[in-house]
Amino acid sequence: MKKLISVLICISILIGVFAIGSSASFNSLLETEADVVLLVNTDSETVIFDKNADKKTAPASITKIVTCMLVLENCEDLSIPLTCKRESLNGLYEQNAATVGILAGETLTVKELLYALMIPSAADAANILADYIGGGSIENFVVMMNDFVKKLGCENTTFINAHGLDESGGNITTAYDLYKITKYALENPTFKEITSTLRHEIAPTNKYPYVRYLNNTNKMMNPAYKDYYSPYISGVKTGTTALAGHCVISTASKNGYNYMLIVMNAPQYDIDGDNVEENVAFTDSKKIYEWAFKNIVLTKVTNTTDVVTVVDVKYNWKIDHLRLLPAKEMSALVPSGTESGSLVIRPIESETPKVVKAPIKKGDVLGKAEILYGEDVVATVDLIAGENVSRSIILVIFDGIKAVLSSTVFKILFALFVLLVIIYVFLIIRRNRIRAKRKKIRMVKG
Repeated sequence: MKKLISVLICISILIGVFAIGSSASFNSLLETEADVVLLVNTDSETVIFDKNADKKTAPASITKIVTCMLVLENCEDLSIPLTCKRESLNGLYEQNAATVGILAGETLTVKELLYALMIPSAADAANILADYIGGGSIENFVVMMNDFVKKLGCENTTFINAHGLDESGGNITTAYDLYKITKYALENPTFKEITSTLRHEIAPTNKYPYVRYLNNTNKMMNPAYKDYYSPYISGVKTGTTALAGHCVISTASKNGYNYMLIVMNAPQYDIDGDNVEENVAFTDSKKIYEWAFKNIVLTKVTNTTDVVTVVDVKYNWKIDHLRLLPAKEMSALVPSGTESGSLVIRPIESETPKVVKAPIKKGDVLGKAEILYGEDVVATVDLIAGENVSRSIILVIFDGIKAVLSSTVFKILFALFVLLVIIYVFLIIRRNRIRAKRKKIRMVKG
């Protein structure tokens, strides 16, 4: 077990060429009811499952991830007390927003408001925090939100509010963008601590005389919900609106394998006929994680002695061809039971030359190859020279001469030379004829 964990910790080095968007695409092996799904192995940044992950969709309260991060990055002291303005509550009741019942004039700390924001998904906490960080303007805060996601490279994400309640489609994103956002957010220890908390208490305040008990909306973390619960799942955020359906971003870890799963636009209905409607975002998530932990394994796919391809060599008397080998042993995430014949390694033509020039040192990077499972690229690896190849100066000189002789400039100059020779010969012949004629005339006259 420890060995596997160590391997996975180092996976970004072993498979450093992986990037989000590179996909193993095991989509045919799994069915989901949610419209948008993205499963990423966070150890290697490998996309394991992708269903409409680039489709623009409403994020609902998942929006609050960005709200939380802007607060954490723009407020150094989380113990600062904030007093709720009446305007911060406007419209929330009419929209049937999830709140923790914060009252106008009530004072809570920034940290208490963050827990309220992320655990029970309180829209009132979102507006209070947005107003504060936005310098007294929620509109300014929304501008900050959009600037924030653009800096993370999220080109398909736009926000119009801080809480995610929106039936107009103004708040929009994709699963791929949400992965970037959430991955960044989880690097913040306070964010990770808050979103992985199952329950939290807020002490009585100046306006509310009772303890507020906050329960995480991610029921997959709660053992009380047996149909959803998994001991391997944690965080990150849920969301629900009529437009967005049921949404959840979560993480899961088991046996050294770590995943992030984004499920969006999932329905809610009675799955098993017990007259109780199930949240399919949760049931899909649990099913996907169980499938991944059972079926996706880290498998060695290349050895450093494997000959991937052979290229021609110039400037060496003895060696005409050079073997290209993988730069390192490679591992990839593939379905369990995958046979070696199902994995193919092939050079990338655009990055691997057909001819190389000596001198070459053993280990020199000369190209790149991709490893395929079916038609899907699961890894790439540098190709290196399998041996040393020295340079022959004589062959270099010969090649230089050949190049000169075959060049267009040389051909033009040679043609001019030949022409000049022809003209010169013609003039000599003409001169000699004239001289001979003159000599003949002189002889006749004499």
